[in-house]
Amino acid sequence: MATLWLMGHQCSLRQPWFESFDKEKDTVLLVEEHSKELWKGYHKQKLVLIFSIMRHFKEELEEKGYKVDYRTADTFSEGLDKHINQYRPKELYLHEPTDYHRGEDVRKWVNAQKDTDVHTTEEGGFLIGRDEWESLLPDDENWQMDKLYRKFRKDMDVLLTKQKKPIGGKWSYDADNRKKPKKDMEFPDPSWPKPDQITKDVMKDVEKTFPDTYGKLEPFHYPVTADDAEDFLEDFMKNRLELFGDYQDAMIPGDPFMAHSLLSTSINNSLLDPLDVVRRAEQAYHDEKAPLNAVEGFIRQIIGWREYIRGIYLRKMPDYEKTNELNHTRDLPDFYWTADTDMNCLKECTGAVVDHGYSHHIQRLMVLGNFANLAGIEPKQVSDWFNEMYVDAHDWVVLSNVLGMALYADGGLMSTKPYVSSGNYIQKMSRYCGDCRYNVKEKYGEDACPFHSLYWDFLERHEDRFRSNQRMGMIYKHVDNRSEEDTKQQKDTVKLNMKRMKEGKL
Repeated sequence: MATLWLMGHQCSLRQPWFESFDKEKDTVLLVEEHSKELWKGYHKQKLVLIFSIMRHFKEELEEKGYKVDYRTADTFSEGLDKHINQYRPKELYLHEPTDYHRGEDVRKWVNAQKDTDVHTTEEGGFLIGRDEWESLLPDDENWQMDKLYRKFRKDMDVLLTKQKKPIGGKWSYDADNRKKPKKDMEFPDPSWPKPDQITKDVMKDVEKTFPDTYGKLEPFHYPVTADDAEDFLEDFMKNRLELFGDYQDAMIPGDPFMAHSLLSTSINNSLLDPLDVVRRAEQAYHDEKAPLNAVEGFIRQIIGWREYIRGIYLRKMPDYEKTNELNHTRDLPDFYWTADTDMNCLKECTGAVVDHGYSHHIQRLMVLGNFANLAGIEPKQVSDWFNEMYVDAHDWVVLSNVLGMALYADGGLMSTKPYVSSGNYIQKMSRYCGDCRYNVKEKYGEDACPFHSLYWDFLERHEDRFRSNQRMGMIYKHVDNRSEEDTKQQKDTVKLNMKRMKEGKL
């Protein structure tokens, strides 16, 4: 008799240990952790997502004839100990999680076992094995996603001609994915699955058990079963993929979803297989249901960025989470949790997170991350917020994306220059500025867009580091060309905005 323990994000029959599972003798263990200390900072919908996935998977397993021990406990170790004391399994099988701290906790528990043989293997849900990353990201080379993305496409035969060349002649169509929607343009609404009774019960439990956690509980509409995720994937392929390419970098008020897939919760929680999703997108191109720039851009997010950021996480943890190369120390403003700010772009993006636990990648990078970097917010506070407030977040997802891409806190490991901008970029790629209390056309003063003065302040604070950066030479020419009066007004405006931020009045 053996036990297979699955964590909340591993609820899939595709997990490797299922290949040797004996339905007649073995038991699947699921532990729903209810520690208030563990979940105190998390978004309510994130808790609903994980618990509902687990409860639905229990139902699925039992319908298929599996024996399931489903437990509620304060911690996974408490649930494991109680299971072992009751079931006395001779062997316990588990999948090693990517998240470093959860993995350390698991290894600590495993090392304390005396009467049960524990077997571990790598968790499923990824295209590149854990052991491959040391050779893919060697210490003596500069790491580049593009190089690996091309290799992975070749290895997996994705969007290639018979001659193993990229279809269309280019590996990336990122330059074709930056259109701003026309003024009256609207996007098809996602075909959200409706919460069933299991999910409704979970929502009641979360509200009762974790009443003080952040975010709105309703509407909750993310897939919580493999079937729901499959239907959601099909809806994206049919109705939104063709628009995704052109407008994936755009932002419009009141719609954080636009043409984005919203599949990250399903892929990161094992409801969908990433390679299957890639093949489906590839087929949509061959069937002429979506243009190449949309399909390639979508596939690049999965084969390229998703695998790459996991690789960096595996290679650089645990030190990576402490990185702060720019020495930023300010506290994260309260409006990241409340959306109470007069800056319309930040109000829209934080509001989407409060309401849905979600915003798309440009909102994360070029509004939320950009502001935090310009304002000098401590990186760990920013990454903790992303980890806790986004429904699709896991530690391995957040740290590389936030510390590396959004904040340049790793000193350039993830990007050759910081992803910072003034309010001009937000005006170019969004419709936020027209309804803002601040004026994006004004650089200085009480009514000026705060992004402008913060941008110049960032460049001045870090001049020694970035002036010699080849990609930032033109920017520093603009710094040099400013008058003394411009510089004085900019510094005064920064002081004003930092005072407003501290007082909660920005």
